[in-house]
Amino acid sequence: MAKEVMTHSRRVRERKRKAFISGLLSPALICMGIIMLYPLLHALYLSLFRYRLTRPNDTRFDPLYNITKLLNDEILWTSILNTIVFTFFTVLIGLLIGMVFALLIDQLPTKASGVRGVIMMPWVIPGVVTGYLFMYMFDYDIGIINRLLTLMGVIDSNKAWLVDVKLAMPAVITAHVWTQVPFYMLMITAGLKSIPQDMKEAAYAEGASRRQEFWHITLPQLNGILVITSLLQIIRNFNNFPIIYTMTNGGPVYATLTSVLYIYRLAFERFDMGYASAVGIFWVLILLLLSIVYVKKLKSDF
Repeated sequence: MAKEVMTHSRRVRERKRKAFISGLLSPALICMGIIMLYPLLHALYLSLFRYRLTRPNDTRFDPLYNITKLLNDEILWTSILNTIVFTFFTVLIGLLIGMVFALLIDQLPTKASGVRGVIMMPWVIPGVVTGYLFMYMFDYDIGIINRLLTLMGVIDSNKAWLVDVKLAMPAVITAHVWTQVPFYMLMITAGLKSIPQDMKEAAYAEGASRRQEFWHITLPQLNGILVITSLLQIIRNFNNFPIIYTMTNGGPVYATLTSVLYIYRLAFERFDMGYASAVGIFWVLILLLLSIVYVKKLKSDF
């Protein structure tokens, strides 16, 4: 009987503790919910209308108009393809370089740990600053990229990187890789620290080489970190805006036009708020699917 009373008392205290925590968190959660839900619901509402800011008297309810326009919009599908290409190469190259840096830094002595802070600097620089930095680096006349490639014998003459349809995307990808490598390095370094040393020592005792130890022990142990980090960066790059906007503004023509930049153009250059909202909702659904995959992977691995 006494045990049941103690159990009941413990449950009551636990419920009170959870209620207290919920009471403390609820104001912040309510504010976040309003801030996040209102724009989304308002965009969903606007997507049902033909609504241009330049034609306020011509606004009318026509939900199928924007859907039909979206399905037949070649520029939109070009922007989605550009986003996929941009995201794929940015994530792949950033992940590989980040892993190399993480493996190298993991071998450094404790006294050289300050090197990590230096490598982390690109990650904390604002996107607009990075965009302007690389815009000048890829400049036709004064850009250091052309100068270095000429000295190395890679190119014979200066290249107009940001106004060439074939070269603009590689230039934008380079800028984004530079900013994102530190994040990959940080995450992979944390993963390396979590690998039990006795597993590596056992492999070396069995005569395994460094390469064999990497492929059969280190890489499998990092699988969860690599997948989750990649998914997180895929979601982030699908929404990336400031560097592309600063460097090329989606040009030349539509060579670097991503979906987020296209939505911005529709809303704030063409003032077609109804169609911009419809494209935005479509993009939210894509990101929602990616987020579901990310959360499920996160739960399965951790």
